This record gives sequence, C-alpha cells and structure tokens, in this order.
Amino acid sequence: MQISEVEVAKLAAAEKPGLARRKTDVELKKITPDELPPSVEPDPAEVARFAGVVKDLPDVREDVVMELKEEIEKGEYEVSGEEVADMMARRMKADHLGRR
Repeated sequence: MQISEVEVAKLAAAEKPGLARRKTDVELKKITPDELPPSVEPDPAEVARFAGVVKDLPDVREDVVMELKEEIEKGEYEVSGEEVADMMARRMKADHLGRR
C-alpha cells in the first residue's frame, strides 16, 4: 500500500472532522538512519491503531464525491492548472517512493 499526503489527510479527516479541507504544504527532507535520534521508534500500539483506521477507510468517500459534484454542477468548483500540476507531481513522488 502506498501512503501519500492525500491518504494522510484522509486519515486526519477521519480522526478529527474539520481537518479534511485544511491544506498542508509540508516540505519533506530526506534523512539517513544515522541522522535519527536513537530513541525514535514507532509505538506498536499506535501503528496498529492507525493501520486499522486506514484499513477501514472507504475506497471512495461518497460524502466528498457528492460535495464536489454539487460544486461542479453549480459552477462553483475551481481548480487552477498549478494545483492540478502540484497534485500530479505529489502523486508521482508517492508512486516512486512505493517502488523502492
């Protein structure tokens, strides 16, 4: 399973309603394992909890689809070419990370 920034946003939205519309521009820095503090280890219970939440997320969020459909029908949905290009680039990066 590939987890991109979009999937993380979905998870955050499922955990705390209201965060779904919040845009996050996160700049990721590649680091080596040597740069991590020795005490950084995932909490197995927290990992299992999030894995369960992600597993339970629907493939299609009907509420989001309906909201977007309504905006499109009303002519209120606007997305710039820059936003489309940005999302395409993010998806390509996420796909590339998943192949490693």
